[in-house]
Amino acid sequence: MNQNDKPKLLVIYDFCGTIADFQTGNAFVRYVIRKKDIAINRYERLRCFLVRTGFIKRFNYIFSKMPINKALLLYQIKGISYKELDEFANQYYIEIIKPHLIKKIIDTIKRYQSEDAVIVVDSAGYAIYLKYFVEEFNIPILFASEFEYKSGVFTGRIIGKDNSGEEKVRRLNEHFGSTEFKSRFTSVIGYTDSSSDMPLLKLCDKVVCVNKGNDPERWMLDIGAEIICY
Repeated sequence: MNQNDKPKLLVIYDFCGTIADFQTGNAFVRYVIRKKDIAINRYERLRCFLVRTGFIKRFNYIFSKMPINKALLLYQIKGISYKELDEFANQYYIEIIKPHLIKKIIDTIKRYQSEDAVIVVDSAGYAIYLKYFVEEFNIPILFASEFEYKSGVFTGRIIGKDNSGEEKVRRLNEHFGSTEFKSRFTSVIGYTDSSSDMPLLKLCDKVVCVNKGNDPERWMLDIGAEIICY
């Protein structure tokens, strides 16, 4: 591909707190727990103990695959079939996520689509429900944390690492076949609400931060981001 053949623009969106106005991953697990009426078990007791005592952050250094709080929640829905989880995911998207999509951000997606930009959703949320969002809005590329199944049954774990921080960059590089994925485009824009996306934002030509309310976080101002308040 020569310079003249490059797509004009790559736009990368975080999802939780950026396209939807809440953190969707743990909320999905709790949604399934309610639907299945799963009783409090040893994983939830351990999670609550670690949160209550403040040990939760220390354990994150040991469990490098994903945050321990997230992992212990996820393990509580181990043993559910893919078919049933997928049905819950569809319901969750329709009932919970759709009413919480941020209109200002959805409007930007539609605008970029009209300009033939390449759009990516790069999220630490779970692919099982995010696939319904990208299907509805005709977004071609999704990177998200994937559930692991054996014989069609959820193991309580994810495949590979939680898609956050440096992992978001790694998946972009892998998809575009380059350790410098931005070289494939004339410009790269990143949308996020979280400083945890800084490894990705450092590679963007322009950063747009999404902020709930009219008082942006200090780090958003420090990096000179454009800020969209809602």
